[in-house]
Amino acid sequence: MNITIFQAAVFLFYVGFLLYRFRKPLPSISDSWYELEEPTRWLFTLFCWSLGGAMLFQGTEETPLFFLSGTGLMFVGAATQFKWSGAHTNLVHYGGALVGIMAALCGLGVEYGNWIPLILWIIGVLLLKVTKIKNFTWWVEILAFISIISGFLLRN
Repeated sequence: MNITIFQAAVFLFYVGFLLYRFRKPLPSISDSWYELEEPTRWLFTLFCWSLGGAMLFQGTEETPLFFLSGTGLMFVGAATQFKWSGAHTNLVHYGGALVGIMAALCGLGVEYGNWIPLILWIIGVLLLKVTKIKNFTWWVEILAFISIISGFLLRN
């Protein structure tokens, strides 16, 4: 439970900081690396590594899904320049994000029998796509966070 509270605090603090700093959602949370000035860009990596590092300790060790999720999130924080295709940084970044989200949502289902967060996230993503919401990726990430943290809070 303490790990979940830590992850929630990190996410809410960073997203709150971005909304305060830029007064609007960005195209994605990852875009903050490009939008922040040079001395503060490291905050994005710290954000990803904090969430990912904590995710390594979620779960009951029945499956490697939460470990994979944490590793994916840490890759996102390492491959910050996702708009660059050199050294396949973009593939590492996007792949890490996909693994980070999907492994956590599937982990909730496999380890705790709670498939509702995954189902609600998929429905939410489809609704966001149909409504053609601005900054689609930002909202997909926010929805993923809400789904995953809710799943952790409701697991016991």
